[in-house]
Amino acid sequence: MLSIEPVSAGEFAHLRSEWNALLQRSGSDSPFLRHEWLASLYGTICPSSSALILRLRCGEETIGFVPLQWKPYRRGPFRFRRLHFLGAQLTEFADCILTGHRSEALQALMDFLGQHRWMEFVGHYIAEGSPNWHAYQALVCSIPGARLHPYTSGWYIRIAGRRWEEYVAEETGREFVQRAIRRRQALYGQHHWELCERHGLDAQELAYLLRLHELAQQRHGRSSVFAHSDAHRAFLERLVQESSAAGWLRLFWLRIDGVPASFILGFEYNGSFFWWLQGFDPAFERFAPSKWLLWHLLQDAFAKQRWREFHFMGGEDEYKRHWTRSSFRFYRLRIPNTRGVMGWFNRWLSRH
Repeated sequence: MLSIEPVSAGEFAHLRSEWNALLQRSGSDSPFLRHEWLASLYGTICPSSSALILRLRCGEETIGFVPLQWKPYRRGPFRFRRLHFLGAQLTEFADCILTGHRSEALQALMDFLGQHRWMEFVGHYIAEGSPNWHAYQALVCSIPGARLHPYTSGWYIRIAGRRWEEYVAEETGREFVQRAIRRRQALYGQHHWELCERHGLDAQELAYLLRLHELAQQRHGRSSVFAHSDAHRAFLERLVQESSAAGWLRLFWLRIDGVPASFILGFEYNGSFFWWLQGFDPAFERFAPSKWLLWHLLQDAFAKQRWREFHFMGGEDEYKRHWTRSSFRFYRLRIPNTRGVMGWFNRWLSRH
C-alpha cells in the first residue's frame, strides 16, 4: 500500500542523511537532487511557504521523495498556481526520487495532488536517461492533455578512456577553439598566468566571482541575477557553503599577472564534472580568458583521466557545439489538472 505525506520545514532540515542515501539508490543521483542543493534553494529563492516536499512510503518503508514548489502563473486576466520541481528551471536533471514501484508511485502522486488547487504541473530538465522514464510515459498516456516533449539539449565531453589529442582532433572547432588558442600562445608568453583550483570560497573570492559574472553578463547585454537579487545571492552563498562542506564544489580561476581574469564554478560528483557558473573580465578580452581556462582545464582532465565526463549543462548556446559533438535530450513534463474546478477550467481553455 503506497502512501504520501508532506514533509515539514523542520523535518526536511534534518533529512540529509536519509535523503542522500535514498537518492544514491534511486538511479537519479546528481548534485541537483542532493539535499545540499535543495536545502540551499529552500528559504532563499523558494520561500518555505511555496515548497511542497513529499515522502512516499510503501507500508512502513520510505521508497521516495518528491521535491516540489508552487509558483504563480498568469494566463490572460486569470491567475493560477503551477507546480514545478523545487528550483524550477534552476534545477537540471530534475526528477522524482524513487527506488521502486515507479508507475504506481507517480499515479499515487497525482491522486495526492488532486487534493490541492493547481492549474498544471510543469517539470523542466528531465533527462532522457531518467530511471522513471517509462513511468512518466505511462502517466502521460493516462492523462488527457499531458505531454512529455523535448525541452533542450545537454552537452557533455566524454573523457574516460580517451586521449587529449583524439578529443581535440575529433570534436573541437578548428577556428573557434584550436586556432584561437594558438593565436594567443605568444600573448600569454609575455605575461605570468596560472590556473588555480579551490574547493571553497572566502568572502573576497565570492565578491570577485560575482563581479566577473556580472561583467560577463553585461558583455552579452544581460545582468547577473546573483548580483541583483538578494534571494539568488543568498542561495549562491548557502550553496557554496553546503557543497564545499560536502566536498564536491570546484572553483577554477585563471589569473593573469596576479589578477583574476576568468573562472569556472561547478561540481565534481560521481566521477563527472558539472559546469554551473562562469564569468570573465572584459578588460582581458584579447586574451580570450574563458577559452584559455577551459582548454587547459580539459587538457589536464584528459591527462589525469580526472573525470568520466565534463558536462556543459542544458541549453543550446552555440559555443558548446565548438567544444563537443556529444549531447542528450532534456525533456519537459506537462500535466494539466483534470479534476474539479481546475480540470473544468483547463478543458475550457483548451477549447478557446
